[in-house]
Amino acid sequence: MSKPPWISGIEKMRVSCCTPICAKWATLTLSLVCLILGILLAAVWGKLFKKIVNHQFSVSNQNTKGYEMWKETPIPMYLHIYMFNWTNALLYNNNFDIKPIFNEIGPYVFYEHHTKENVTFNDNHTLTYLNKRTWRFEPDMSRGSLNDLVTTLNPVAAVVANVVKDEHYLVKRAVNMFFKEKGEQIYVQKQVRELLFEGYDDPLIDIALKLNMSSFKLPFKKFGWFVDRNNSLTYDGVYNMYDGGDDIAKLGLITRWNYEHVTSYYPEKCAIVNGSSGELWYPPRNDEEVSIFSPDMCSNVAFRRNGSRTFQGIEGNFYVGSVDTFDNGTFFKSTKCFASGLPTGVRSVSTCKYDAPAYMSFPHFYLADPIYRDDVDGMNPNPQVHQPTLTLEPSTGLPLTVSAGFQLNLLIRNINGIDMFSKTKTTLIPCLWFLQKADLNSDLASQVKLVLIANKLGTYTGYGLIGLGALFGFIFFVLIYKAGWQSNEEEHLMPENDDNS
Repeated sequence: MSKPPWISGIEKMRVSCCTPICAKWATLTLSLVCLILGILLAAVWGKLFKKIVNHQFSVSNQNTKGYEMWKETPIPMYLHIYMFNWTNALLYNNNFDIKPIFNEIGPYVFYEHHTKENVTFNDNHTLTYLNKRTWRFEPDMSRGSLNDLVTTLNPVAAVVANVVKDEHYLVKRAVNMFFKEKGEQIYVQKQVRELLFEGYDDPLIDIALKLNMSSFKLPFKKFGWFVDRNNSLTYDGVYNMYDGGDDIAKLGLITRWNYEHVTSYYPEKCAIVNGSSGELWYPPRNDEEVSIFSPDMCSNVAFRRNGSRTFQGIEGNFYVGSVDTFDNGTFFKSTKCFASGLPTGVRSVSTCKYDAPAYMSFPHFYLADPIYRDDVDGMNPNPQVHQPTLTLEPSTGLPLTVSAGFQLNLLIRNINGIDMFSKTKTTLIPCLWFLQKADLNSDLASQVKLVLIANKLGTYTGYGLIGLGALFGFIFFVLIYKAGWQSNEEEHLMPENDDNS
């Protein structure tokens, strides 16, 4: 019976390299070394690697990779702004019974860059900082010019009227007199640049400031939806967030805003400051919900898990804005503290924004009560375009894709004593919606893949060494068995001593 080739190979190696005893003990040593190293690597690598990665992704000191990426965001971000042009504003101004018609124009795209300034490391593993945001118009990515004319609801008139709506009738008549004297109408026509970052002068702002009402303080002298924000160090307020140094599960969570853990803008738990800033995330792993704290809404915005998505070859948890994001207690008891007296699907930010009758919603009133779309023409909600989405790598928390769109609306209502609004019916007028987009670039994606591969590679190497040790162990027992079998065969073939010879 012929011997298997690998047995013959072992025997040749044994003859050429060392004695049979040497071969057996060398094989046993290799088996034990591989088994011990493999078991240690498989058992320890995951925890050790996780500890190293968590430290590097934290912002607990200025030398970590996480701090470097957080201090000045390396992922390109863009702000897409869509304006709603009020096409029948003149007719509406003369007949409040007709339905307002709007036409979406844009997007007007701005490159957005964030830097963190005045960073202070606190003893309780938190950071205090200011967020400086810079925008630069990108004409090649835009559909339209900043010189485009847009007809929209007169925002200053709407704000002033809302402030005095509960005042004495004589006060409202005095305001009405100012409206007429200045030739104010229910709409204005301005360039896009004026309505956004540059702002425009309006005599009503001076009047509003002269009203000297303690509850009403305008922070600007020109009106524009983003006026005084570009390159501002203080506009977004003072943030305090966890640095992840003691617990990576808290990394990036905002714990205080403007030095307060609870705001004065909403009641009960809706006033609690928490959620991510949207730039730095803790590893969400299997979290079914994540939230972003928005200074523009003075509150949190929740996103719900909706499966997984792959981007740049990396699989991430996929989160979307859902019905409960702007619910007011209609469907979820937990959101009742956001109730404002209007149907569900919008959130009042009036107290957050100097008593302006402002409401946030998803673009085109997506997922909102149908009454908002029925009151105006031109709203065409599409989940593929208007549903906010967020993809997070579950083990590192790195954002793979961000596409978060929200709409700004102003409420007009019947206000007795102010002619401009004395015959209007309660209607939520869409003004603009904006979309923040950011996708992980290929360079960062390659680094993320390397981290994920290294994590698995160490564990798999441990399993490989265990397998190799088992193989050497098997070879050792074969050698032992073979040596014993060969010894027995030689004894059997050896002639017996003949005592008579």
